Amino acid sequence: MRNSLYSDKVVVITGSTQGLGEAIARKMVAEQAAGVSISGRNVERGKALAEELTGLGTPTIFVRTELENPDECRNLIRQSVEHFGRLDGLVNSAGITTRGTLEESSVELWDQHMAVNARAPFLTMQESVIIMQKQGWGGSIVNIITKSAHGGQPFLTPYSSSKGALATLTKNAAYSQRWHKIRV
Repeated sequence: MRNSLYSDKVVVITGSTQGLGEAIARKMVAEQAAGVSISGRNVERGKALAEELTGLGTPTIFVRTELENPDECRNLIRQSVEHFGRLDGLVNSAGITTRGTLEESSVELWDQHMAVNARAPFLTMQESVIIMQKQGWGGSIVNIITKSAHGGQPFLTPYSSSKGALATLTKNAAYSQRWHKIRV
């Protein structure tokens, strides 16, 4: 019998085939979540991890997601809801950290950081809050930021800027979604 704070919760975690995202997915399984959707680009690793986590007692699906693609960001949330029938939490843990100074960063590097570290969380949050509002019982969204969002190292200009944008988005969403019982 499941008896935890998460026993009836379904959570989507971006960037969860390795690193911090994988650790969060494993924690949700250890806490006996009702369902976990993991995502990333590595299909082999994602499928293997989903199978392993399911074997530990929590139904887990893998959705291959390229976060630079807006449709795939939305599809991640939609596939999870289609599979589990509900959505209670979203953790945006995916991110890229390619070095680049103000003087040397290309427009492509800047756009890639903004797409993965700011726009993708915006899109997954947007899709999630629409679903959570319709469900009517609220939910939780966690965005992994960094102290670099407050300035950062000079060699991390695109990264720091994108995380600063995510920090502001997080504060704005927390304010706007509180009336819907969605914690951000």
